[in-house]
Amino acid sequence: MVNENQIIYGGTAMIFISSGTTNVNLQPAAFSTSASLTVNLSTREQSSKDSGDWTDHAGTKFDWDMSTDTLMNLSGVTGDTLSTKNIYEKFITKCKVYVSYASATGTSPSWTCNNSNVNFTGQAIITSMSFNAPEVEDSSATIALKGTGTLSVAN
Repeated sequence: MVNENQIIYGGTAMIFISSGTTNVNLQPAAFSTSASLTVNLSTREQSSKDSGDWTDHAGTKFDWDMSTDTLMNLSGVTGDTLSTKNIYEKFITKCKVYVSYASATGTSPSWTCNNSNVNFTGQAIITSMSFNAPEVEDSSATIALKGTGTLSVAN
């Protein structure tokens, strides 16, 4: 039987981004509707005549990226969150930011990382932002980040 305390509810999983140049004061992207983390392992082929009809591979290096979709918000965000404008300002500086993929705790809109659950943390650069404004629907923003080193996991 599943222990509900061990399952992270998708509605609380968020991407937190540093408001400064350290991993202190990580803030959630305001009005997040989804969050994603992907970790990849590159490979190199090691096939030889002994491999027969199948290729052999070995792992080489890891890379990772995160993304989040948010409702677009340019100003007036209350609490300890980052607006679309705040994130865009970080994007155009091309600087590394500290990020965490974690479940949230606290109350809206001032969510914080829940350190009692597993969270993934590292440095990344914001590689793209896209904006969407469909007729009679809320505008949204998609933020993509590329890891620039180790992705740590903590609990």
